[in-house]
Amino acid sequence: MLKTFSRAAAMVIMVTAAILTSPTIIQKPQNLAAYQERASVAIGEKYNESPNQIVVQVIGKKDDRASRLSKFLASQGSPLQSEAANLVVIADRYDLDWRFLPAITGVESTYGQAVPAGSYNPYGWGNGSAYFKDWSNASDYVAGQIRSRWGNLGKITPWKVGPGYAANPHWAARVNFYMTLIGNYQ
Repeated sequence: MLKTFSRAAAMVIMVTAAILTSPTIIQKPQNLAAYQERASVAIGEKYNESPNQIVVQVIGKKDDRASRLSKFLASQGSPLQSEAANLVVIADRYDLDWRFLPAITGVESTYGQAVPAGSYNPYGWGNGSAYFKDWSNASDYVAGQIRSRWGNLGKITPWKVGPGYAANPHWAARVNFYMTLIGNYQ
């Protein structure tokens, strides 16, 4: 115990001595104004600006989600290709990930290729028995239902929606897989 105390006391004495003998602590600059002027000139010359000025450059990125989705749906032979821009708008309206609705169509109907005739139901809504007047109506309705049913759970994800949307326990993993495919498509 005494050995530890002695070491701590010696350490305190050494740190105090270092601080007291430090030229930056004890000695004040002889001409502080000249020092500050040199520093501000050096900073200004280096950046060719006033030392009190901050330059920020913001580079925006074009929203290419609709274009990417359209290309992806075309690559899948989907009749929903022409709905790509509308799917992005609907996703934004209901605060859903833009890839979520198209991924559901991938799982439920191979991106709208396997739907009951005239149903416009690529989501398998109502166990596939729901009929809509067009693709847009189906997407808007399903997105609204997803938001109202699962929106209280916070950010909507396949994992939160899956147990109530589909009986298949692998549904969420499959939707998530398709979301990744869509997101990575260029």
